[in-house]
Amino acid sequence: MDLSSLAQLQTEGVNPRTVHIDRMSTMEMCTVINSDDHRVAGSVSVCLPEIAGAIDALAPRVRRGGRVVYVGAGTSGRLGILDASEIPPTFAAPHSQFIGIIAGGDAAIRQAQEGAEDNAQAGEDDLKRLNLNPELDSVIGIASSGRTPYVLGCFAFAKRLGCVTIGVACASPSAMGRSGDVDFLIAPLPGPEVVTGSTRLKSGTATKLVLNMLSTGTMIRVGKTYGNMMVDMVASNLKLEQRSRNMLRRLSPKCSSMSDSELDALLAQSKRSVKLAMLVAETGETAEVCQQHLDSAGGVLAGALDRACPSTQPLSPNEIISRRFALCIDGGGTKCAVAIADGSGSTSHGYAGPCNLTDGIGNIPGVVATLIKATKSALKEHLPTGTELSDAEWKQYLKSCFSSVWVGLAGLDRAGLHETLAPTLAEIFGLDRTTSRFRLTSDVDLLPASVSVEKNPCSVLVLIAGTGSIAMRYTWTEGSGYVRLARSGGWGHMLGDEGGGHSIGLEAIKHTLLVLEEQTLGLRPQALDKFEDAVIKQLGCAASKDGRIDILSDLLSGNHQETVKTRIAQLAETVLELAFHDSTANAIVRAQTAHLVTKTLGRLTDPKSTGYAATQETVLVLAGGLMRNEGYQRALREQLDQRGLHFEGVRVVDDVAAAGATFLLKRKE
Repeated sequence: MDLSSLAQLQTEGVNPRTVHIDRMSTMEMCTVINSDDHRVAGSVSVCLPEIAGAIDALAPRVRRGGRVVYVGAGTSGRLGILDASEIPPTFAAPHSQFIGIIAGGDAAIRQAQEGAEDNAQAGEDDLKRLNLNPELDSVIGIASSGRTPYVLGCFAFAKRLGCVTIGVACASPSAMGRSGDVDFLIAPLPGPEVVTGSTRLKSGTATKLVLNMLSTGTMIRVGKTYGNMMVDMVASNLKLEQRSRNMLRRLSPKCSSMSDSELDALLAQSKRSVKLAMLVAETGETAEVCQQHLDSAGGVLAGALDRACPSTQPLSPNEIISRRFALCIDGGGTKCAVAIADGSGSTSHGYAGPCNLTDGIGNIPGVVATLIKATKSALKEHLPTGTELSDAEWKQYLKSCFSSVWVGLAGLDRAGLHETLAPTLAEIFGLDRTTSRFRLTSDVDLLPASVSVEKNPCSVLVLIAGTGSIAMRYTWTEGSGYVRLARSGGWGHMLGDEGGGHSIGLEAIKHTLLVLEEQTLGLRPQALDKFEDAVIKQLGCAASKDGRIDILSDLLSGNHQETVKTRIAQLAETVLELAFHDSTANAIVRAQTAHLVTKTLGRLTDPKSTGYAATQETVLVLAGGLMRNEGYQRALREQLDQRGLHFEGVRVVDDVAAAGATFLLKRKE
């Protein structure tokens, strides 16, 4: 391992967003750290194929009793020990099956053992003591830098034996990857840390997410769950006893009406195992016979039920459910989100790709297919584990399970789209489109549903700032709910939508282009300020051989996976991160939020506007990606205060689809 190249690792990079973190206020510091943490999940998502492959390799070995050994040094070692120690109580796995080893021994869990990570031989020696079985055992090596000698020593030994080896690193390329000793290399790249080199931060979080997925996915594959319930759980305390009762009542029709004492007796008869208790209840057979069913099915409850109760499996769509769900679809330009509520207090979610009608107006069938895909994703949570529906069964299921449906689609206000889509969607969901049980509206019209139905305020103002921006006014009418009275803005990114992400990104690019042009003309120094430098880095523009940076050519070249619109809108995050301590970024955010409040929202708060109601009698609903940003929201509220716009209430809505589904249930009641 060449220590001279350490500075080149991604984990040792300098984060441009935090170079002045020591001079920030505490609130600014926390906001920047939180904003940087948002990058972690995305870095893991690109590794999903490798994670899935590793799970498929681990599962058959674990099912046959094979051990999973986590090895690492420092934070990486502690994270491995944490994951290993959580599996037995969570999934009733043997304590000896998941093992965590840290360089320097158990003492290193609480206190760093200097130099322990640099000893490759120690890694080999620690694994030798476990007497690994290459046919069954697997090794997960964790090293954020991808170069820790202790971990590489473990890998070299495990691979010589023939064990399955899985590497988790936050750098690429890495010594781990070049070693040839790793079967599955999982390398999320969350970027430079807030504090340079402190890999317990983003790298540690990314590692925790990967380990969570590896162990949880493996447990699901070997039958430790039924649906998303941890049925292979031993009720060893009061909390787990109640959870066991709740699971049995939810999953087993035979247990749904049992009292606590009856369920406790069933669990006692079944060795406190929820999985075994459910099989006993459903079959009426003894715990011993049911244990044989489970053993024959490899411990998978769904398989044991198939064998023991063949006459009741699989369930047909009509047997599964009949019109007790409320469905809400929030179809936007970034993704299609679905929420399904059933009145029990639980809500399931499903997601698919973008379905903005403005962007896909020539592909209506594609938009419909996206809506159906997201809906199926949410419905699968309500199907018995192992149930597979044919296309014909899905078609019938979608027609029969929803009592009410509300579809909100971005771009629906374009002429003729409602008349085209309404008959098609009503037919798919088996509802009469002329009744209140079926609604097809703009996605914006979903947002008033977040305001309490019981309170029924006379007026609701919705203000959205995402890629674009728009404002709407609604009033409550008995029988129809919230009805739109007026709209302001929402013209689309090509014509403005000030206050939205695209408009903010556009201002950042225009400023940077002006600076570069003035440099070319000799009107300003050649050194870029941190704002322009951050914009260029976010766009990924490289300098030519003569040192010039041509943003326009790069932006319009079409050599990037994202569209020009997306690349510009993504700059908004960079601008907001800099707004706390950079005057240019701060000025852009203030100007954009000022326009949003004075123009877009201002037209609807003018007493002369259609449907006007005083702000003191109006609830303001904020939504869209930018509204979830603390800095943006603060700038917006400052603009509202400066203009004396004080509302009866202000709320930020994150889960629009869930709010819509809950609204439908309440209206039905």
